Formats: sequence, C-alpha cells, structure tokens
Amino acid sequence: MNELNLEKAMRIYYYLLKEGELTADKNKELYLDYSDSEVRDLLEIMAKESEISIEKYNQVVYLIPNEGNDVIGIKDMDLQKVISYDARKIDFYLSQYIITIIITVFYSGRGNFIKSRDFIRLPELEEIITSRLTYANSKKDIKLKQEEAKFNITAMFEHWSALQIDELGKRKTKYGYIRSVCGFLSKHDLLIYDMAEEDIRPTNKMTHLMTYHFLDTDRLELIEELLND
Repeated sequence: MNELNLEKAMRIYYYLLKEGELTADKNKELYLDYSDSEVRDLLEIMAKESEISIEKYNQVVYLIPNEGNDVIGIKDMDLQKVISYDARKIDFYLSQYIITIIITVFYSGRGNFIKSRDFIRLPELEEIITSRLTYANSKKDIKLKQEEAKFNITAMFEHWSALQIDELGKRKTKYGYIRSVCGFLSKHDLLIYDMAEEDIRPTNKMTHLMTYHFLDTDRLELIEELLND
C-alpha cells in the first residue's frame, strides 16, 4: 500500500465528512487526487467500514450516509424535532410525508428528464399536500396501500386537517410545518429556501442525488399511486 495514497484518501475522506461534497472549484488538489484508482480503492474500504458510500456524479464527489447510519446520517429524532422539541411520532411522519411530496413535485419526470420543475411557492405546496392527503385518505383500499408504502395516511390526514393554515410565530400550523421542513432541507444543502418570497428550489446536490442514487423507480411508482389523483 502506498502511504502517500493512503494520506490522500484520508484527506479526501476528512474533507467530505466536513463539507459533504468535493468539486474541482472548491479543492482542485483533492479532486485530482480522487482520480487515482488506488486512492478510490482506499476510500471504498473506509466508506464500507463507516456505512457510507462515496460517489461521483456530474463532476461532483459526494459522501452519502447509508440508510440506518446513526452517526453521520439524518437521524429519525432529528427529523422528528424539526417541528418542535416536544414533537410526537406524528410530527416525524408528517415531516417525512412533506419531504416525499417535495421530491415527487420536483422529480416526477422520467429518464434523462426526471426533474419536472424548477421551483414552487409554499402556498401551492400546501394546496398539493392537502389535496393529496385528502384524496389518498378517501381511497377504499387505503389500509392496504398505506401498509405497502409504509405511510400512515389516515393519521396524518386527521392531524393535518386539524391544523390552522397559518398563525404568526406559531410552528404547528400547516405553513409552520412546511417552513420547518424546508428550513431543515435547506440546512442540509438540498433546497434553496427563499423565506421572503416563500418559495423553494432544489439544489444541484439534491438533483444529482435524486437522479443517480436515491430515486428507486419501483418505490416512486408505489408512492405516486398512493398520493396522486
């Protein structure tokens, strides 16, 4: 094993832990080091032991925590507390649901054109969430569908319907949930959230990850069948 290449691999790994991604613009030296096959092999070993993957998409190197990684991944409790520190499980499920809607809104295309729109305003997003929850909950086979998709639609529909649309300074409203989730995704560099205009746009990072890594076709079709009218 080349000690110099091991040092390069460790430097890249540490950089990715801190920054989440590596580009030639941000660190040309490390980016060029990544092109060495032995360096990549060493990184693959380190990634496997850490329950992550390191992938390059569209000239960007990403560090992606595996599902279930409770050290550097997004923990369930982190998402549950997006709404408040005394949040319940229903807040976690509803936050998950809002994220799913955001993904399907932006990435409902197919093939090379998976990204279907560039931005959405929060009022339109609220209308979509409300209409799809209402429609999904009205289905005759809702119990079977929500078991297959692992979403408790009925509980989320009842909780969402009981919320006010908006109230200044209050987080547990329909807009409050959406703002909190969008802020959470923005913090993780997945959305560009304009709080003044109340609109969101997916980052390049989110588009790359959805296109090349996370968006499983079968899973997407199952969710769309449950959510769409």
